[in-house]
Amino acid sequence: AILANTATTSFTITLPASPATGDFVSFIDAGYTFDTKPLTIGRNSSNIANTAANLVINTEGAGFTLVYSGDATVGWTYRDK
Repeated sequence: AILANTATTSFTITLPASPATGDFVSFIDAGYTFDTKPLTIGRNSSNIANTAANLVINTEGAGFTLVYSGDATVGWTYRDK
């Protein structure tokens, strides 16, 4: 789990370059500031939720988990919705 605190500045956390099926990572807005200073999840060449783009989180208090699906088209997907 990554307790990300963007109270000072926005920043990017980059996903692993060679994930294995079932790998997961959790992100938590530790400072409750993603709404004013978003967190960017760098995709590192894998799709995130079927999209070839980085994921920008701008919801205050957000907490979520991404799991690698093993499918290159889907890539990382949400563990819980």
